[in-house]
Amino acid sequence: MLEYNPEDVQDERTFDPWASGIYEGEIIEADSMQSKAGNDMVRLNVLCTTDDGNTTRVYDYIVVPSTLYKLKSICRCLNWDFSGTLDEQDLIGQRFKVKLGIDKGSKEYPEPKNRIDRYVEGLTNSTPKV
Repeated sequence: MLEYNPEDVQDERTFDPWASGIYEGEIIEADSMQSKAGNDMVRLNVLCTTDDGNTTRVYDYIVVPSTLYKLKSICRCLNWDFSGTLDEQDLIGQRFKVKLGIDKGSKEYPEPKNRIDRYVEGLTNSTPKV
């Protein structure tokens, strides 16, 4: 049983998005699922890092066919074939320079948040594809 003092509650925290720019990122999760429209997609959880070691997680969504350009960019960065099939689990551990932008928010998610605009280049210590 959790015991707590109701007087200890603090106001709900909000997190400011990072400034748009280039950061290091590592894919730490990759899950196949269906989009709200019923299209096949992969949800990526990317851990982004600043030069001074601060981190944040940014979700990226590769939806077939509307955002396949992101998968093509990933394959280009890793020197992988963009051939029509991919095991999303092979993406876990891959590291990149990523360009982050900012989404202003929506009715459903009113807080601004970071988004991945582009995968810029692969980093040499990425996990090799087996």
